[in-house]
Amino acid sequence: MATERRWLFIITVLAALILSAILALRQPLEFEASALVRVKVPPLPKESSVHFGWDKSVWYSPDLAIEVAKRTKISEETRETWPVVSWLSEGLRVEETDGLVMLKLRGGFPQHVVRDTLAVYIEEAAEKLTRDLRSTLESESARLNALHQALEEHRQRVVQTLMTRVEARTALLHSQKESLEQALQELLKARTAQMRVGEPGATLESWYYRNYVESLLRRLEEIERELDRLTTMGIAAMEREYQRVLDLEERLEALAQAQVEVQQILKGWEPLEVVTPARLPQGPIGPNRLQIILWGTGIGVIIGVLMAFFFPRRREPSKT
Repeated sequence: MATERRWLFIITVLAALILSAILALRQPLEFEASALVRVKVPPLPKESSVHFGWDKSVWYSPDLAIEVAKRTKISEETRETWPVVSWLSEGLRVEETDGLVMLKLRGGFPQHVVRDTLAVYIEEAAEKLTRDLRSTLESESARLNALHQALEEHRQRVVQTLMTRVEARTALLHSQKESLEQALQELLKARTAQMRVGEPGATLESWYYRNYVESLLRRLEEIERELDRLTTMGIAAMEREYQRVLDLEERLEALAQAQVEVQQILKGWEPLEVVTPARLPQGPIGPNRLQIILWGTGIGVIIGVLMAFFFPRRREPSKT
């Protein structure tokens, strides 16, 4: 009876060994291609509200995998794109450090297919990043343009308001000047003889009128200076209010410069710099056939032990 169990164990282990060996030999060779690229962040202007930060999700985009699948020879042979998409999602590894991205693609396809697929993947990633940035920057350019127009309209309203205030102030000063000149002329005619302070016959009343006339003359001089200032400087004479206009003009200039920079980025920015292109793999890296055989043999040993212990015993015929 022990001999039967021993042979059952040996047959089970041998069967597992043979099956695992066949399975290991039928596995296609796996190759791995790698490439090193640098992601370049565009020099966005300060006025821009857009912030770019590339992460691994960009490289694992389903849309990107589908575009790559459409361009590969594998899709042409199988007439399907989904096997390539699933291969890319499972076989692609991305390692990013300080803007440098190491891409590794592993698969059970010929060497040139793995290399060419990775090269196409990098090309499609660059095009996708460019499209995404273009779309974002076009929206940002429209936003900056709308903001520029709104600020320009606001600046014009502020300037118009200041011009109205300057005109009203100028008219008021002219009116005050005319009133002062008329009052001085009438007062000088009536009080000329009594405005000699310190001479015989001078009175307190003449002294009072002299001071009054001097105050009118000083006020008239101030009005003339202010009128000259308003005439020469215009709305700039209202320094505090005019500073708002200067601030708006500075902001408008910054927005205009930002729009120019955005257009320059749209024309000349390239998102990826290929540091090390995808190369033909030197040799296969898988599958690990020995490991498959050892795993299969180990499973056969376990099954053989279980079968040897729990296999039903054969009853021996009784002696009569």
